[in-house]
Amino acid sequence: MTAVPAGRRRGSDEPTVRQVTEDLVLVEVGGRKVLAAAVCPHRGGRLKYGRVDGDRLRITCPLHHTTFDLTSGERMSGAACAALRVVDVLPGDLGVPEQRDPTHDSYAAAPTEATAPGAAPSGGAS
Repeated sequence: MTAVPAGRRRGSDEPTVRQVTEDLVLVEVGGRKVLAAAVCPHRGGRLKYGRVDGDRLRITCPLHHTTFDLTSGERMSGAACAALRVVDVLPGDLGVPEQRDPTHDSYAAAPTEATAPGAAPSGGAS
């Protein structure tokens, strides 16, 4: 078993947990990167201090030892509570998603029926 206290890193293959926003933690384990809720849905335990089982892809809350599957968020054991919110499971070779600045994104709207080539404009006089 490769359970390691969160935030501790003994080797490059060991699981790690780090807080990336107030609401999210990034769990790096088993060649995957998982963005999940930063607090346990049971009693709000801070999962950055949780214990990660890299073999089973699970995280255990440090407060009451409720364990969650990191791919689905399903509660596997411990106190009855809602599932852990898992935002995304990323391949291990990707970095943490960067915060995008919408003012610098070039976005062209996809044509709709009203603006498709050859379509008559709607709402105006014909």
